[in-house]
Amino acid sequence: MKKVDIGVGAGLLTLSIWLFWYSGRYKELAVMGYGPDLFPRILASMMILLASGLIINALRGKSLKKEDNIDPKGFLRVLISIGICIGYLFLINWLGFATSTFLFLFILMTLLKQKRILLRISASLIVSLTVWVIFRYFLVIPLPEGLLI
Repeated sequence: MKKVDIGVGAGLLTLSIWLFWYSGRYKELAVMGYGPDLFPRILASMMILLASGLIINALRGKSLKKEDNIDPKGFLRVLISIGICIGYLFLINWLGFATSTFLFLFILMTLLKQKRILLRISASLIVSLTVWVIFRYFLVIPLPEGLLI
């Protein structure tokens, strides 16, 4: 597992350094003292730290032990989740941000076997509307609007 951790860490380190560099190419539109490169650079910096930590742990011999097999049911759920994410990207422009985010979260929680339907509905509704309100009224950033909101 040591070689795998070093390889994955090196790949993530390379990707995050490239993301940090690439986000610096965004136009300078400093609205409140920061530009559009701030958040991507914060995420890239966190990825750099975590990838470095993965490499350091592997070199110190503290890698996790290799699991025997991949659970086919779990792997299928991962593939379905990726499909749901791709479907969300297509639906967001047609249904709008809030509606498609509600559906995305509800379907994903159903796939992950959250049994209480009231919790699925309320959590999906609260999260999607909260994010929509933050972007719409506090950050004043337009989100895709579709058939509903």
